Amino acid sequence: MAEQKKSKSVRTAFLLNLSFTILELVGGLISGSIAILADSLHDFADSLALGLGWYFERKSEKEESNDKYTYGYKRFSMLSALINALVLMLGAIYIFYESTRRILNPQMPKVEWMIGIAILGMALNGLGAWKLKSGKSLNRKVLTIHLLEDTVGWLAVFVVSIILLFWDIPVLDPILAIVINLAVLILVTVKMVDVVKVFLQRVPEGVNVPLLRQKILSLKGVERVNHFHVWGLTSQKKVVTVHVKIKDMDLADQKILKERISEVFQGMDTEHVTIDLQDYTSYVASLFEDHQPRLNVLEDLTRSMALRYAEEMYNDKHCSKEEALERGIVKAEMSLKNL
Repeated sequence: MAEQKKSKSVRTAFLLNLSFTILELVGGLISGSIAILADSLHDFADSLALGLGWYFERKSEKEESNDKYTYGYKRFSMLSALINALVLMLGAIYIFYESTRRILNPQMPKVEWMIGIAILGMALNGLGAWKLKSGKSLNRKVLTIHLLEDTVGWLAVFVVSIILLFWDIPVLDPILAIVINLAVLILVTVKMVDVVKVFLQRVPEGVNVPLLRQKILSLKGVERVNHFHVWGLTSQKKVVTVHVKIKDMDLADQKILKERISEVFQGMDTEHVTIDLQDYTSYVASLFEDHQPRLNVLEDLTRSMALRYAEEMYNDKHCSKEEALERGIVKAEMSLKNL
């Protein structure tokens, strides 16, 4: 029910924006105002972005995972956020162009029409932004920026139109538009960076991977943590995969250990956690199975220690298996001589 309510709020914002775009286009044609017609084009792009946001958010909420999208459709809302940010940036560039042209060639608009449409624009876009204000996803945040941008823009139009009622200063309109668009571009760039971080599978903000790794290593029976990955499926939901090398233990103890590892990720709002357990001794033996002739000449204790040291060097020092093995053997022999 809550998800349906969220989707309806996006739909309401979309319908309000689209309705106003049509009214704005008609008003621009009747008044002959190029400024209003230009802004109607911008609002049409906003309506398109809101429509995409509504569609993708509904799809991400309702569709389940399948053979083609094994993680489901939750990231579709991120795609919408990216498209919305791009539309906002392109719209801002167009407004910069239009504003510069009008600074060079000031035109006095029909102020009465500006006042009427500005009041309607503030009301409808403000209502749409209020409908979306409780959203936490990046998609909703970008959509809210859309509507707040328009609301502030129409407030500026309203203020300028009041000034123009008394003073003939048409250049105020494009100057104010440039200031507003600079603010919009800054906000959108920040949100765009957040969206791109998710698509690049960057570790989400607030997740301390070294600390999580250390917590797993501190658990009884854990020897090593490999292939530890944390990324965001969306701006909120996270995915975790980790390979844990363990001491020899029975299945019952392995089940308990898995539960304790899962507890490490509690409070992270995870969508999916994959924990792969592997016997450490078997793992090390398979890692250097192609070097058995070199290992067979060693005594059992030396071979065991050399394999452990070699595995550490291979994973921590990022050297080749051959180099790691030789360094491991040297370290093992030196350690035994010092006993």
